[in-house]
Amino acid sequence: MSSLRPSAVLGPLLLNGIAAGLTFMPAASLVLGGVEPEHAGSASGLLQATRPLGGAAGLAAIVSVYATGAVPGEFVPGASAAFLATAGLALAACLSAALVPRTAAGR
Repeated sequence: MSSLRPSAVLGPLLLNGIAAGLTFMPAASLVLGGVEPEHAGSASGLLQATRPLGGAAGLAAIVSVYATGAVPGEFVPGASAAFLATAGLALAACLSAALVPRTAAGR
């Protein structure tokens, strides 16, 4: 059984945390920026409900990739594939966010 190298995991986890911190508030501003004040509560609730659902679906996909690339008794081989899948999902999310049309209220 090989030993776990913290450097193999720490960098991607740190990058993931920074990315999450930099995207949650701008996403909330984008979603709620174009909403009429009387509908802000409903829109906020919908945002808060869909964020964990999207996270659960993404996590399921990443864990599936991890499981297919895993080597019994070792952590890093499966984690490397999972981190690459995470990067791909993040890139797809960034590209789709870039394609969202901007309105005067959302700028």
